[in-house]
Amino acid sequence: MMKKIVLITFLLISNIVLFADSTGQENDWLKENPFLGHWLSYEESQLQVDLSRDFYPTEPPIGPVRNVAEFEPMEGVLIRYPFGINYNLIAEMSQETVVTTIVANQSQQNSVTNSYNSNGVNIANCNFLIAPSDSWWTRDYGPWYVADGNNEVGIVNFPYNRPQRPNDNDIPIEMANFLGIDLFGMDLIHTGGNYMTDGMGISASSDLVVAENPSLTVAQIDQFVLDYLGVETYHKVPDPNGTYIDHIDCWGKFLDVDKILIREVPPTHSQYDEIEATVAYFEAQTSSYGTPYEIYRVNTPYDQPYTNSLILNNRVFVPITGNATYDNAALQVYEDAMPGYEILGFYGSWASTDALHCRTKGTADRNMLYIRHIPLQGEQPQRPDYEIEAEIIPYSGLPVYTDSLLVYYKVDGGEYTSVQMILVEDVTYVGIIPSQPQGTEVAYFIHAADEFGQSRNHPFIGAHDPHIFIAGGQVPAELVIDPEFFEVEMQPDEILIEYLELKNIGEAALSYTISLSEPVTWMFLVPMSGSIAGSDSIYMEITFDSSDLTPDDYTCQIIITDDREETIVPVTLTVTGSNAGEELLINTTQILSIYPNPFNPSTTISFFTAENAENAEIVIHNLKGQKVKQLLSKSAGQLSAGKHSGVWDGKDDNNKPVSSGIYFAVFDVNNHGSDYTSVKKVILLK
Repeated sequence: MMKKIVLITFLLISNIVLFADSTGQENDWLKENPFLGHWLSYEESQLQVDLSRDFYPTEPPIGPVRNVAEFEPMEGVLIRYPFGINYNLIAEMSQETVVTTIVANQSQQNSVTNSYNSNGVNIANCNFLIAPSDSWWTRDYGPWYVADGNNEVGIVNFPYNRPQRPNDNDIPIEMANFLGIDLFGMDLIHTGGNYMTDGMGISASSDLVVAENPSLTVAQIDQFVLDYLGVETYHKVPDPNGTYIDHIDCWGKFLDVDKILIREVPPTHSQYDEIEATVAYFEAQTSSYGTPYEIYRVNTPYDQPYTNSLILNNRVFVPITGNATYDNAALQVYEDAMPGYEILGFYGSWASTDALHCRTKGTADRNMLYIRHIPLQGEQPQRPDYEIEAEIIPYSGLPVYTDSLLVYYKVDGGEYTSVQMILVEDVTYVGIIPSQPQGTEVAYFIHAADEFGQSRNHPFIGAHDPHIFIAGGQVPAELVIDPEFFEVEMQPDEILIEYLELKNIGEAALSYTISLSEPVTWMFLVPMSGSIAGSDSIYMEITFDSSDLTPDDYTCQIIITDDREETIVPVTLTVTGSNAGEELLINTTQILSIYPNPFNPSTTISFFTAENAENAEIVIHNLKGQKVKQLLSKSAGQLSAGKHSGVWDGKDDNNKPVSSGIYFAVFDVNNHGSDYTSVKKVILLK
């Protein structure tokens, strides 16, 4: 084991010396930091055992909390002096992004400023964090950014897994003070090189996080990342590289919510099986978009560090090693996976376990315009229109420009056109893409701008890499029922008929069967099975019979099983009173029954009056409440107490047949100052 550590030390020291010579920097870093490599020193390994930590935990952020992903908007990048990267890389980053450099004191800041001016760095895009530090691996110890429930960006700190580096461990604290944002202490030993997140609740690490937190169960680790980072799914996989570092950025990287880059090696490579097993694992997982991950592979036959790259807004900085064949192929993989991004390769003192990503750390945009959207992908059912829904949240707190909220779409590779998004609730907006013929390819992206000056797209790169879906065929069958439950009240020895509407709102036919949760004698259903055509309805007749039932509550469930799912309709029958027969109706003026119902061509409406009535009428209304047919008029004279009936032949007052549908029979009596109204549904089916 000591030979391995010595060899690694020698190789890294050699790289540092060569790097310092090539850039003209001073070589005293090794004198100042004799034991602090990227690996654990012997002293640190002993501290790992006894878990010694100087750390201050806090309560988690106000929820819901969201961990900001590397590929989201960044206002800057954090690096450390003495440097682990070349000036040409710093100069390139400074052209479009603020470079924050950690320096020990004002003297170092002055020296670095002079060097920046001499090496083409855009000093207007530079600032300095004056704070002690122990090493240049800002990725590993740097802050993790979150947005809390108030849509404010803060920093999550954690015990850095290099316990002999207290200054590095405190950099998130220094950075929170520097930026003027909240700091949250998560007491979970970790390191940024072994962590990647998609910004929507899914993150991944090697299982090093489990090994380094032996006092915590996996469930407790998951609870930490949920509470402090909003991570609901945390993948923890064995490190396929089998190296001392066990960092995920040495072999994999989230390029987007649904894109993962994983290294590839030839079958003769010693880690081939382990790497392919890792690929298989992620291929079997589901992204936050609800789709399988797109897995991209980059060839690393000699353990090149191509996955150890930095995404900084619309640019990707990739470590390259000098072999043009492999370097160009790696850059092309990034081009293919991230169209529209500027892919830039940079040389450096890179190792397979320590490269560009390890030595840089993005600074989240505190005023980002955040767009949360689950895209339409794959084949989508044919629809009258396609709703594109998104939450659009300006973290600056300033309003969005409503006329800038647009969905740009194109069909079959044509030109983009745009539709306005409309506010539907709080921060949720919807834009409508019109229906398209079956087989049409629709590509789209969302655009938004706010009064802070932010202009953003979803996906981040916009038109270059849009979301794509295919307009499919028939809308799948889907059952809707009315009513969703029955609460029936009856006297003993009554019979009551109700109807349950089964409606298929899809286009494909739907087959169904009916069953009851338990056998009952007081309820009968017809039909018990059948098929419903697309966009059609049927009415199931339900007969309630309270014969021989004593006053009580009786319950049951109607279970409707169709091609997609099972639907439960709760039923409660309440039997009240104790009188039987006609005595029950003495004080009840009402419609007794409508039979048959549904009907065609005619139905009989039976009704009862408790006393002689001179002002009684029965009127048929449609669903809009409009009068259709007067069956009994108040001018017809006195109606004697007792049972009566009338026939409706399905025609209106002009003797014209009415269309199929739902109607209502309204029996109204106004007699000697007493008003009685009874209403029942009647259904005409042709």
